[in-house]
Amino acid sequence: MINTEAMVAETATKIFTDLCGREVPHQAEAGHYPAALWDALTENGLPVAWVSEENGGFGADYDEIFGAIWASAQAAAPVPFAETLIANWMLDQAGLAPADGSASFALSGHTPAADIPFGMQADKIILFDAAHQEVSLFDNREAVRSAEEALSPDGMTQFVFSGHVAEQSAKTNLSRRAFEALILTVRAVQMAAAIERALNLSIDYVSQREQFGRPLSKFQAIQHQLAVAASESAAATMAATQAASAMILHRDNPEKAWHEAVIAKVQISHSVEAVTVPFHQVHGAMGYTQEYDLHHYTRRLWAWRDALGNEHHWSKQLGEELAATSPDQIWQGVTTGDWTGGWQVAS
Repeated sequence: MINTEAMVAETATKIFTDLCGREVPHQAEAGHYPAALWDALTENGLPVAWVSEENGGFGADYDEIFGAIWASAQAAAPVPFAETLIANWMLDQAGLAPADGSASFALSGHTPAADIPFGMQADKIILFDAAHQEVSLFDNREAVRSAEEALSPDGMTQFVFSGHVAEQSAKTNLSRRAFEALILTVRAVQMAAAIERALNLSIDYVSQREQFGRPLSKFQAIQHQLAVAASESAAATMAATQAASAMILHRDNPEKAWHEAVIAKVQISHSVEAVTVPFHQVHGAMGYTQEYDLHHYTRRLWAWRDALGNEHHWSKQLGEELAATSPDQIWQGVTTGDWTGGWQVAS
């Protein structure tokens, strides 16, 4: 469930409405970081909303936090809000206190470096080392940082972990799949929210723009394009909601929500091209300008589609597991939606 009406989500929505007007993403991309927006989020305790009370947060309900993340994506907020929430959740799973300031995250891979979203702005970087089941906190302000080319306006920075000493680290009982489930669910929520917002921008535009004496919305070809996009948006929202609901259900063991998270990521990533193409087409030349708002959503969608692996990467993983799963377990999962017992390899 994605609760956009509870206290945490409502507070976030109000802050984004008041302090993240349409000029803010444009100014941020020009190099003016919205410190007032981040300060307001911090003053209201939102970056630590996912942290347990024992570790210095206030343990907000997951559905409320997903609602707050939804609000941030709809505002195209150019601050590491979701990233800090994820990073602090990772620290909390290892019994560590939340990061001092903004944060981003990475999962260990085959190289001692990682591409970090908001790497030029985040104060701290949180790394989950799967080989040692360890969560570590690094001070990003002391690192040598250089921006990488990125689709997203939020940017990407490569952080080289070798040679950096962690400020603190601790073991966790969670597996890499548990962290993947949480991250993929958050990205699914962000993508669904951005698709809905871009759809509404497109509907507003064609309703106001006239051609040959009538609004563009009256042309059948445009109606068809937006009808297809609207159906994709509804499917994306449903997929994100399913993933969020699974994460809420299995909050004590997030690995059990892995399949729903992966399925949502695959579904919504497939929708990205199906919606961004008509969104830009119905806007005509206006949709390709830097001054207009649309690209703040479509560029993030393209970047989030590839984050932690695109739809082809995750489809391959799901397919390999499905091919090795017993028919009875497949039937149970398809008919009941219950994959929580784990996919069993056929004998």
